[in-house]
Amino acid sequence: MGGPRSEAGGEAHFHLGPFGAVSGNRSPAWNGEQALSLVLILTEERFREGLEELTAEAGFTLWDGTVRDAELPERLTRQLTATPDLAMTVSERVRPDLGRVLDDQQVRYWLVQVGDPRGDALNPPSRQPHRHLLGLDRSTKGYLSQLLDDWRDRAQVRVDCFTFAFRDGLPAEADWVLDTRFLDSPYWIPGMRERTGSDDLVRKHVMAEPGAQRLIEGFLPMLLDLLDLYQTQRRSVLRVAVGCTGGKHRSVAIVSEIVERLNSSGRATARHLDHPPLHLPQSLD
Repeated sequence: MGGPRSEAGGEAHFHLGPFGAVSGNRSPAWNGEQALSLVLILTEERFREGLEELTAEAGFTLWDGTVRDAELPERLTRQLTATPDLAMTVSERVRPDLGRVLDDQQVRYWLVQVGDPRGDALNPPSRQPHRHLLGLDRSTKGYLSQLLDDWRDRAQVRVDCFTFAFRDGLPAEADWVLDTRFLDSPYWIPGMRERTGSDDLVRKHVMAEPGAQRLIEGFLPMLLDLLDLYQTQRRSVLRVAVGCTGGKHRSVAIVSEIVERLNSSGRATARHLDHPPLHLPQSLD
């Protein structure tokens, strides 16, 4: 995902770097390495109140941005410094030109569109949103809450690991996918079929295979080495999907090992999700 254009031009002297990192030639008080997160929600007016409630529940501070355009970058950096997770809503009635103002001032932000806002005064951003939701119902609210959690500022990247069955197809909401089907399946071993990879007996059996060690020792150093680059692009949550044929034995054992080692590394936090992340098909956007 990328933000709006970042080329210098016009009178824009401020630049909030990847989704909030502040720099610029007229604001020496702000640290260009500061990690911040800014979300703009472009919505139909009828959804605005519900979206603002959902955004606040997700831990974001709402700011209306009611300042003169020329003052917006400096006021925004101050607001972000005080509250790093900041959200702003734009509708036909509320600051309908805010997206274009942010673009003109070269501010980078996450963009979500809800519904189909229209109006003579509306001057939306020229780029496509990161996600376009048709409306607000139980599914879209849950998915938007997940997006907002993904975009929150974090001191360390959080790695969410989950398992899946290849027989059901590849998961949609995965950044990394690992295939463990090259390992022997405990399914065929008496006493293990009804257990899962979280069981000590099954996990020890899987991890005793040289191939399991090669997978872990090849994957984890690469992932850890790239974490700072992900953070530079404002990616504070990564998802690792680990699959086997049925998603019950080998994949679960490998996920358990990955989560344990990541948490022991001190360079990331990790958790084992009970279910895959929410996903809305593109056809519903």
